Amino acid sequence: MMFDELIPPDLTATLADGFEGPEKRLEVYFQQNTNDALGLRAKNKSEWQTLLDSASCTIISATSNKFLDSYVLSESSLFVYPYKVVLKTCGTTTLLFCLKMLSEYAQSCNTWIKYLVFSRKNYNFPDKQIYPHKNFESEVQYLNNIFPKGSPHALGPDTTNGDYQLVYFTKNQNAGSIDNTRSKSIEYQPTVEILMSHLDIESMSNFYRNEKFVDSKTTTIKVGLADIFPHMQTDEFMFDPCGYSVNAISDANGSYFTVHVTPEPHCSYASFETNHPNFIENGLVEKVLKIFCPGRFSIVGSSIGAEGPLIPSKIEGFENKFRANNQFEDEFNYSLNLFHSEKLSSILAG
Repeated sequence: MMFDELIPPDLTATLADGFEGPEKRLEVYFQQNTNDALGLRAKNKSEWQTLLDSASCTIISATSNKFLDSYVLSESSLFVYPYKVVLKTCGTTTLLFCLKMLSEYAQSCNTWIKYLVFSRKNYNFPDKQIYPHKNFESEVQYLNNIFPKGSPHALGPDTTNGDYQLVYFTKNQNAGSIDNTRSKSIEYQPTVEILMSHLDIESMSNFYRNEKFVDSKTTTIKVGLADIFPHMQTDEFMFDPCGYSVNAISDANGSYFTVHVTPEPHCSYASFETNHPNFIENGLVEKVLKIFCPGRFSIVGSSIGAEGPLIPSKIEGFENKFRANNQFEDEFNYSLNLFHSEKLSSILAG
């Protein structure tokens, strides 16, 4: 890895301009209506675009199967299950502005928000963000004005200058408990995120529309993402001049994975997220890391009503800088592991 070319000494972006890769993320669970198998999936692409207008992003393409609908966005991704929605947006999007309409959509589908999780990594360019995303305090205040006051948390070894994770959890006081059948459904399957930065320049050259670019599908295959879960249907897009997104969904069990890449050296970032039941097994974390070659990364595991995934605390070639396992309000499990490359650590020490 060419860390000497890639990483400024203080580990911060050195240029005033750059794309904000780290996503704002909403994971929203709805009360199941046993008389309605479609739930939120009854909303069509046009209706979801109307909701996304408030977040300042656009649907690029869509795929579906019997379990869920998947949308690749101009800024990240949207996944819609009957009674769960996952929405990730990057850049200077205004993600939280979509919540009013999302609540209205739920009402029109005879359901209501049961649990809500908002989370994000620290921004690279916080001064470029737009209200309510200027800072976590503003985001929490905005959320508390809509929902019963939730639980905000900042997790990491240094929430001033280093990498850290922010998370807000709230639930409807009438949520009740999750029955055993429901807790084993794909909608309640734990989620794993790998949030990577300080990426290898050579690896990132695959995510430009340069002389090596053929098409987006070829990129997915070439870099190895098609091999993570070979049975999944992928839907990908390469931006101009650079940047890449892919959503993948499984016809077998309804799981997904999604990847977003910001390849520019001064703000390089890539995220991988999945709710596949077997992701932690068989060295798949290492396979993702091999594709992107990060200098530092976080592994985040989260679940509601189930035990969280067993996040590895040791990965060859990296030092574990921080580890936390939390349970909020007795139902929401959230774990965080921060890693630095051993080579990166030696460069900084020198």
